[in-house]
Amino acid sequence: MNFLIDLVATPLGWIMHFIYGLVGNYGVAIILFTLVTKLIVFPIYYKQQKNTAHTQLVQPKLAKLREKYKNNPEKMQMEQMKLYQEENINPYASCLPMLLSMLILYGVLGVVYEPMTHILKYNKDTISSARTVAAEYNERLANGKSDLREQLIIMEEVLKHPDEFAEKMEETDAEFVPQVVSFADTFNILGVDLNLTPQWSDFTKNFPLFMIPLLSGIIQLAMTIYMQRMQKKRNPDMPNMGAMNIMLYGMPIFSVWLAFTVPAGVGFYWICSSAFSFIQSIGLNLWFNEERVKKIGEAERIKAQNAKRRPSMMQKMLEQQEEMMRQQNGGNGSPKQKSNIPANRVSYSDSETPVKMSRSELEEFNTAVIRDARKRMAEKYGDQSDN
Repeated sequence: MNFLIDLVATPLGWIMHFIYGLVGNYGVAIILFTLVTKLIVFPIYYKQQKNTAHTQLVQPKLAKLREKYKNNPEKMQMEQMKLYQEENINPYASCLPMLLSMLILYGVLGVVYEPMTHILKYNKDTISSARTVAAEYNERLANGKSDLREQLIIMEEVLKHPDEFAEKMEETDAEFVPQVVSFADTFNILGVDLNLTPQWSDFTKNFPLFMIPLLSGIIQLAMTIYMQRMQKKRNPDMPNMGAMNIMLYGMPIFSVWLAFTVPAGVGFYWICSSAFSFIQSIGLNLWFNEERVKKIGEAERIKAQNAKRRPSMMQKMLEQQEEMMRQQNGGNGSPKQKSNIPANRVSYSDSETPVKMSRSELEEFNTAVIRDARKRMAEKYGDQSDN
């Protein structure tokens, strides 16, 4: 996982390095960097939002299916797959965009948390030497605990003990301390030093610094409330999420506490990221209004009807499931149903009286049903059958 994160963080780091070189201010660079990364992942979010809106369009039909087949989950699943096929909806379409967006998010955090690597472009040996010196003054680093904020902590210790670092880092990199100090001087934006860690006492001493964690939590909470209301508006029958709500509304509160334990630059990034995400969500929800979503749904249905391609995996699974159910129901009650099912194992009549089987007989019967269904699918689509 770390390899994938580094793979994404490296090109994003060059983007941040380029932006910082243009503006010369860390705070402004974070704003522009966040905007650029949001634009990069916008197509992913757009596709995900489109799929979500399209899926919500068929919720009334899904609700009817759940009510009709509430005592038959297998039939319910089959009918739901049929509906998705008719509407040209892939229920798994949002999985890949979600994974990609999460990977990019971790890459972005890597850039923000590791400015010495991605902005100052120090190599691992220099950073390791600086960490060794910082461990003499910082208990967390001395205990060898892994921390994403490690480089920010090192920078904080450099500013507290510049002379000691200059003496001990002279052989590794004589320009290390002046460069870090010069870089830290650009952390000031709107009178707030983003290199400082907010404290609760800053309410009276440094109110702007104190507000960074609070604003981070408030914007995240506002976005959570907005998204929940939009989902409820589009899907009134949406069940109460229960414990999930505790996590959704608890995370913004937790982020406030967390922002009081890290340099303000991290909290400032969270503010920028949450603000841009909030604006993006409002814009996409306005774009995918009821009228436009209906047009999308109609277009997708026409596309599904006119599709001239090899049947999808979902369609094959659906038809295989139908064939299995038909076989298990005795071929619609016909005693002359032809299949590969051993005749000496089970027989059906027109009555609905179930046939009693031993466990071994039932397992052999189900295996035969699956084999027969696969053979019929292979004959229909020209696939290789597993006999």
